[in-house]
Amino acid sequence: MEIVSTMGSGSLGRELDLEVLVSSLQNHLNSSIDANFTSNGMATVRLEEGGPAYTLYRTGTFQIRGATDEEHLTESADRFREVLSEIGVEIPDYEFRHVTSVFMEDLGREVNLEALTIALGMEDTEYEPEQFPGLIYRPPEYEVTLLVFASGKIIVGGTTDRSEAKSAVQQLKDELAVLDRA
Repeated sequence: MEIVSTMGSGSLGRELDLEVLVSSLQNHLNSSIDANFTSNGMATVRLEEGGPAYTLYRTGTFQIRGATDEEHLTESADRFREVLSEIGVEIPDYEFRHVTSVFMEDLGREVNLEALTIALGMEDTEYEPEQFPGLIYRPPEYEVTLLVFASGKIIVGGTTDRSEAKSAVQQLKDELAVLDRA
């Protein structure tokens, strides 16, 4: 099972003037930081090309998305705090935590999503192929969401724990084995 992305969330403990902050970041890093202002209250930046995305809110809260694993996420959060310190942004109350990871598994086989929906039960699944090409499965024993595709690829979200993601996928594999015997 491979991890494809992690996300973390935090707070700087203060409000931010996003236009001034983005301008200061660009000047400090001597490059365009690929800023995307969604509104006056939110901007998304990348400190390096292809690096994680930092979504900053006027309130001082922020999210980091796209780190490759928990270690990279922590390094990205540390780098963000370091750059803010270098440009003189006071951080009175810094908080940061790893919120979720996205894992991917490949079953190495095709899956009949209609049959799987029935086998798993309508109360735990959503499958509307005209809306989304995958089966959405929320196993009641786990706090994860599985996106199962006919190609056999599975995306697991909603947890930071690889062992929980693996267990949920194994439970799905067990259900598929029962379905195959039927």
